[in-house]
Amino acid sequence: MMNDNLARQLANKTQPLNQPLTQPKTTQTRETEKRLHKKGLTRLEMLVSSMFGIVLFVLAVGHIALSMQVSTTNRTIQDIEAQAAMVQVENSNYEQNVQELSRYDRVYAIAKDNGLEMNEEQIRNVFK
Repeated sequence: MMNDNLARQLANKTQPLNQPLTQPKTTQTRETEKRLHKKGLTRLEMLVSSMFGIVLFVLAVGHIALSMQVSTTNRTIQDIEAQAAMVQVENSNYEQNVQELSRYDRVYAIAKDNGLEMNEEQIRNVFK
């Protein structure tokens, strides 16, 4: 009976010594790996965030470029509208000058000064 008890004691002494040496190493490395992943970003996360940043930058630059183009186009349209308004004013001034110069009494006075006579048969009135 005594030998049996001694064998159990030796078996108990060898097992606990082997067991703690192998288990803590694997759990410590797993815990360390888990901690590293929680603290830092993975390569995939870095790649996705970099791509998102690049796309955001390109969109911002595109927005600025398009805003500048729209602004330039609006300025060009305003300049053309201002020129059109000036041409309309000039046209109305010319129409007024034509009306003043083609008055009947003025034309009749110029004809009389140049020795022309009025023949009623040859007069034609043209209306717009």
